[in-house]
Amino acid sequence: MAVKIIKTADGSDTLFNEELNETYHSKHGAIQESMHVFIAAGFLPLAERLKTVRILEMGFGTGLNAWLTALHAEKMKCHVN
Repeated sequence: MAVKIIKTADGSDTLFNEELNETYHSKHGAIQESMHVFIAAGFLPLAERLKTVRILEMGFGTGLNAWLTALHAEKMKCHVN
């Protein structure tokens, strides 16, 4: 499988599978996509009302969601399991 790292429109990186002609994240912005879908719509509403948030992610992927969650959890002083 031929996979390479490419830049997205927001300057962040994602993986591109040449055989499938597909990117792992949005080509418009990997960070922008994760911030909108995972952080703003998922993590933040929970972290604003709970001291501990439990997350089950069914595939680590590139780790981008985990990294962004850790950054926001630290800012909000929210514990994440």
